[in-house]
Amino acid sequence: MVTTMHDVPTRDQIAVEDTWDLSAFFAEEAIWEETAETIPGLIETVATYQGRLGEGPGVVGDALAALNSLQETLHRVIVYAVLRRDEDTADTGANGRYERAVAMSIQAGQALAFVQPELLSLPPEALRALASDNDLATYRHMFDDLDRQRAHVRSQEVEEVLAQMGDVTRTASEAFSALDNADLEYGTVTDENGNEIALTKGRYGLMQESRDRSVRRAAHERLTGAYQAHGNTISSLYGSSVRTDVVGARIRNYESARAEALFDDNVPETVYDTLVDVVRESSPILRRYLALRRQALELDDLELYDLRVPLAPESTKHYDYRDAVEIVLRGVRALGDEYVSDLRAGFDARWVDVHETRGKRSGAYSAGAYGASPVILMNWNGTLSDVFTLAHEAGHAMHTYYSQREQPFHLAGYPIFLAEVASTVNEVLLTWDLLGSDEAQDPVQRFALLNRFADSFHGTVMRQTMFAEFEQQSHAMAEAGVPITLDALNAVYRELIGTYLPGVNIDDLASVQWARVPHFYRAFYVYQYATGMSAAINIAQAVRDQGEPAQRRYLDMLAAGGSDYPMEILRGAGVDLAERSVLDVAISEFERTIAEMEALAADGVLHQAAELASEQARHAERASVN
Repeated sequence: MVTTMHDVPTRDQIAVEDTWDLSAFFAEEAIWEETAETIPGLIETVATYQGRLGEGPGVVGDALAALNSLQETLHRVIVYAVLRRDEDTADTGANGRYERAVAMSIQAGQALAFVQPELLSLPPEALRALASDNDLATYRHMFDDLDRQRAHVRSQEVEEVLAQMGDVTRTASEAFSALDNADLEYGTVTDENGNEIALTKGRYGLMQESRDRSVRRAAHERLTGAYQAHGNTISSLYGSSVRTDVVGARIRNYESARAEALFDDNVPETVYDTLVDVVRESSPILRRYLALRRQALELDDLELYDLRVPLAPESTKHYDYRDAVEIVLRGVRALGDEYVSDLRAGFDARWVDVHETRGKRSGAYSAGAYGASPVILMNWNGTLSDVFTLAHEAGHAMHTYYSQREQPFHLAGYPIFLAEVASTVNEVLLTWDLLGSDEAQDPVQRFALLNRFADSFHGTVMRQTMFAEFEQQSHAMAEAGVPITLDALNAVYRELIGTYLPGVNIDDLASVQWARVPHFYRAFYVYQYATGMSAAINIAQAVRDQGEPAQRRYLDMLAAGGSDYPMEILRGAGVDLAERSVLDVAISEFERTIAEMEALAADGVLHQAAELASEQARHAERASVN
């Protein structure tokens, strides 16, 4: 049976209860239009305070209130435009609405560039007086943080120029995105059943999980080969992005691009360095993980295309969305009755856009705007992976829900440094709950769940740390005046593969894998996935072992939003990423998982898994013929 786009339903064929409710954003498009038309006036209102921020607390308070009103309205306008565009990416009206929203955002950024430099033009004692004024107490953290940034905020004229340059400095990222998402073609691959399949990035992910090694190899060669063929172009784009980061950091008087990237969240660079050191030191555990993979796949040598195939087949059970909701709610019950009740209410209130529809954006995410319920985009296929994705995105949604419920607009936003903690706590707790289920007493299914966690840990902590070190080295090259060429980048990445994937064969295609990573165009971002999962494991252990006190600390963390620096908020939850012990706990959990997988392998589970995989393959082949 061949599935075509004509088999994918249109949006009007989906039951309303399986779509997200955006009425809290805007009840109808006409109201969005009316609100969008107010944005220029709101910008003008804030602009009237230019040159007046030294007139005292009253004027500053009024100016910040006007600024918040603008930003809150603009954010809701933008998020709604994004959500409606993602419902149907072929909808020209929705795309036009999105482009208008982006243009308004750029206009606002340029018009409001005066705020920070003007406040910082005040004498330090005047800024401290604003911070201590009772009527401005809600802005105290903002004033303290602004004072911390004093050395890096330039004159109003320079800030205006930098704001205008924002539309130019995204050129490398947008050019790569266009190449990556629109222009590159990967050819065709013959699947396990002899079908010629046009290769896409989505299908590549599925083929990398194939038990047929020839399929994995062919998909790897086709897809990576496309990036290799455009290696000079991509290295030029990435080099431009890196040099932009470096120049931007120098303009703002930072010691390095990495220092600037971590400064916003007040994260010490030692956190980054400790992450790299600890993961590098975990090489013996990683070797055991890779040895188990070689044993399970019955291979003498591992290639990069052998790293994503599951070592045991997961249940082929199809999960109805509403059954999955109950599984997720049960999985996170360690977080307490309040969390579970609030999340259930969110599911019942249509937070989730469930099904794949024609033109809908692929993948999954959570989004929100102040004053509106968070929402979750899914493309439900009924797999166990979908269940975990729902748990992950529900973690983001609950973070948004609690932070917006407890914080004013200007303190409700939380950084990615905390966001990946909230999502991963849910995944870890769901894993542990499923391991305690009746189904997981079957050795093969238990091994499959452990394998899922091990692969997730490897991909999130170890692989992202390798990416983080690649970013560090490529930016160091630019800062030292070393040309960023294709050969230089390939050499850096090749050495890192040897360190982070010991024993895996490295060929020319492996060396150019860096060219596929879009996150590199948002510098020093990916390390937060690794720190986020490490922190999440620590929190999950605490709520499991300590109960109510740890639950309360965690919910307080979610409710804190951006009211303090993320490291401080995490400390309140009992996790101090300045201490390497947090990373050691996470690595130990990975090691315990590997040890149990090794014990199951010694008891013969790999043979059982291979038999089940063969049976499933035969069933799939018969189904494809029919």
